[in-house]
Amino acid sequence: MTTTLLLIRHGETDANVQRRYIGRTDVPLNATGLAQAAELRAAFSEHRIAAIYHSPYQRTLATAAQLGEELRADERLAELHFGAWEALTYDEISERDHLYSWYDDPWHFAPPGGETLQQLDLRLSSWLHDILARHPEQTVAAVSHGGPLRWLLAKYAHRDTTLFHTLRLPPGGHAILKLSEGDLR
Repeated sequence: MTTTLLLIRHGETDANVQRRYIGRTDVPLNATGLAQAAELRAAFSEHRIAAIYHSPYQRTLATAAQLGEELRADERLAELHFGAWEALTYDEISERDHLYSWYDDPWHFAPPGGETLQQLDLRLSSWLHDILARHPEQTVAAVSHGGPLRWLLAKYAHRDTTLFHTLRLPPGGHAILKLSEGDLR
């Protein structure tokens, strides 16, 4: 049985515009992000959404609220934890060797005090198993962040996790993924 996942990145924030690594920092949508979120209602009007899940941050909550009223926060949809790099721009990160190691091998390397892709994969896999079991043959919206959504697309849509750093899903962007339990093996 197949579940349709509407993978939705939260609308734009000022931190996105400034190109900051914002993982666990709870920032609001800016005016553009609010407009992007409002546009989602029309974009998904033809879908019968059975459940709306979002990470526990205000930027995803504000985006998800445009899709319906029954919202379910789930920590497993949170952005990567950027540790010591949280709220910094690429240029502000002083540990260049560590940064390059993370870009080259994010599966094994994490920002200092942060999270690896392996850790992200474990929590997203747990979430996917739960969703597929709870919502067979249904459409589910997942409002999350660039990192988790790019990982899901690289792993399940493209079947190539090396695409993680090159895939792009802009703020307010979305993709549709159809999965069954067999796809998770």
